[in-house]
Amino acid sequence: MKIIKKVTIRYFRSIYTASINDCAELNVISGRNDCGKSNTLRALNLFFNQQTDWKRELSFYEDFSVQRLDSVRKESVKGKQFISVEIEFERPSTYSASLPETFSVTRTWYRDSAQYEERNNLDSSAVINKLPSKLATAKRALQAFLNRIQYEYVPAIKDRPYTLHLLARLQKNMLDLEGPQSASLTRIVKTMSDTMRKQVAELNSEFKSATGLSAGFKSPTEMSALFHAFNVVTDSNTDQPIALQARGDGIQARYLSSVLYALASQSRRFFIWGFEEPENSLEMGATEKLAKEFSTLYAKKSQIFLTTHSPAFISLEGAHVARFRTFQDDYRTQLVNLDGKGKNFEHMESLERELGMLQIQEKIHQIYAAQIAEFHDLQKIKEKIHAELRSSKLPLVLVEGKSDKLIIDTAWEKLYKKPMPFKVRVADPAGDGGTGGAGMLAKTIESVHPDDGRKCIAIFDQDHEGIKSFQGLSKNFTLLSAFNDCKVHKNKHSYVFLLPAPSYRSDYVDAQNHMIEYMFDDHALGTKHRGRGLTFSQGEAALLVNGKKIKITQSQQLQLGFELLQHRVIISGKDTFSETIVPKLEADAFAGFVPLFELIGNLLSLE
Repeated sequence: MKIIKKVTIRYFRSIYTASINDCAELNVISGRNDCGKSNTLRALNLFFNQQTDWKRELSFYEDFSVQRLDSVRKESVKGKQFISVEIEFERPSTYSASLPETFSVTRTWYRDSAQYEERNNLDSSAVINKLPSKLATAKRALQAFLNRIQYEYVPAIKDRPYTLHLLARLQKNMLDLEGPQSASLTRIVKTMSDTMRKQVAELNSEFKSATGLSAGFKSPTEMSALFHAFNVVTDSNTDQPIALQARGDGIQARYLSSVLYALASQSRRFFIWGFEEPENSLEMGATEKLAKEFSTLYAKKSQIFLTTHSPAFISLEGAHVARFRTFQDDYRTQLVNLDGKGKNFEHMESLERELGMLQIQEKIHQIYAAQIAEFHDLQKIKEKIHAELRSSKLPLVLVEGKSDKLIIDTAWEKLYKKPMPFKVRVADPAGDGGTGGAGMLAKTIESVHPDDGRKCIAIFDQDHEGIKSFQGLSKNFTLLSAFNDCKVHKNKHSYVFLLPAPSYRSDYVDAQNHMIEYMFDDHALGTKHRGRGLTFSQGEAALLVNGKKIKITQSQQLQLGFELLQHRVIISGKDTFSETIVPKLEADAFAGFVPLFELIGNLLSLE
């Protein structure tokens, strides 16, 4: 959700003049300590709630910019001392008949005035015919629009008074949504308690998804307790629930974002969050999950401005995310949109440098996120393979990539006039071979253990990665003495082997460069379809002379009798070869696959 396009702040605390440009649904503000990050959120709190910090009203002499005060005192003509916040709004669709597409409102606090002064640009919009309605109608609509905005400022220190305040807000919101009008007092309390439980079901579900803890509300049982904030209890491994305030700081702080999301979801108001350091008291995994939920869930119901030092938030990207670097120039806070036009790479580097350990933390975060993603990918493969094993009576043969599967399927069809007694599948969560490979194949065969006695076989290429993954399998796999380069899992259902080579490819095996395409002879490998097919980079050789490496050209290689074809690398054309060329080859081109199918058959016949 987005209603704020731009914020301009003048003379507030460390901010002399600064703008938050091109705001998005989620706005991530970061920078070193004491650079003024929080002042942007507090300026918004001043605009909407007439408070600076939580429960603290403006104190002009404390909150007025000392830089501006110094400038005013030096001017020959004394300038007025004021603090102003100007917001440029984007019109919600519900106001399309009364307000212009964009409009601005400025609120100004003068030194000797108890109330702020407000002005807008509707008059100037009317002059240039930018209003979709009469000026009077637009002004009434503007006031109604501003009254519908609910700005929630969440301080960095989320102490018990703030938590109780927010829970009381949630209770009041639920009571306002639905409540009986005529019944006995006992029935009123019971009905309200039931209503609260229903209203909070979605909140509890989202909180459990985020933390793994179930939460429940202890509703009031007497009218005297009705208007006190209810107690929040969480589940435990005993019959007794644990009060939220007895949980750790991280769990308590994490619950607040769930409550804010519930408030926004249950209301017709426009919610804006000013959230200070949501990562406080959370470990890396929980922060990673929270950042994702801010981006994919919470920002749909509210426009969010947050401050942070966490790589989990700073690394968020997308059209709905804007990241800002906050820094001081001559003791004046400045903000730069890192995701604006042209991308501010220089400021991003400065931010990383200012935060010191951020670069290391971000690398750790990226590694952690990649490992989590790989774990989920592996779970997807495992579930897919188990589902296939359950639905089919055939054993599975797992391969590294899409071209391996296509070529093996075609080879069987060309060589044998009967159904294949096994199914070939790629160890790839995406299903298209794009994220497979020897590493994923190894992880997959380690985790898949058919529980009905059917066999699962993995085939590794005899290249560097395939051999490394084959040799790196866990101790659950041991060598089969009756077969070359073959291992069996201790469950006797899972097998792995290195792709066998035809006699004319033994030198490719020695070069650790044997893969499915080299099961064909050179004539087949050179076949083209409309000028397209496999392309290779030729192997290179060099001589070491007096400690210097001298490259040998291909013509020199021939003169010296070098033969380096076995070191050539396929650089393109695998899809064309496996999908278009291989199906058109004659059956005798597949003679090299006979030992492969014989090996698979022998393994499947083992007891």
